[in-house]
Amino acid sequence: MELKQLLEKVAGIFSINDISELGEALFLCVRNNETDKYERFHSLAGDLSEDWMQKIFQYYCADRKNMKQDYTPKTLADFMGRLVGTSETIIDMCAGSGALTIQKWNRDPRPEFLMYEFDEKVIPFLLFNMAVRNISCTVYHSDVLRQKVFRVYRIKKGNPYGVFEEVGNGNVVDF
Repeated sequence: MELKQLLEKVAGIFSINDISELGEALFLCVRNNETDKYERFHSLAGDLSEDWMQKIFQYYCADRKNMKQDYTPKTLADFMGRLVGTSETIIDMCAGSGALTIQKWNRDPRPEFLMYEFDEKVIPFLLFNMAVRNISCTVYHSDVLRQKVFRVYRIKKGNPYGVFEEVGNGNVVDF
């Protein structure tokens, strides 16, 4: 499916008219555990081994000029997923939309994932990606360089989609 066609169909799922509204719509979907939207997206995407939200964010929402945002190609994410090996906990220090985690999860869905991301604009894409795949994880909205955590979210295993929980809100915490 072409990216523009995918974007139009995703906009339909979330009843938005402008791509700038997608982040908020994704966050509401995850926060409210709107499984009907997960089901519609899953039916549209089919293969959840691919990070479709990464493509949308990268081409339509990323701040490539000021923040120099670019995202991990699937081949590199797959390679990194192979390098990680086996562990009960996997850490992704610059999670973005979750491409590295998705590729590791494709190989082994059992670990708990700890994900750190600075850009609050991409976090709804990340949370949605984890919930629609039912990936057990904790997402830290954080500045890893300054070792500050602003918010903490968790996706717990559900049936068939992950269940969102906001763990920490509004208090800046040191690592």
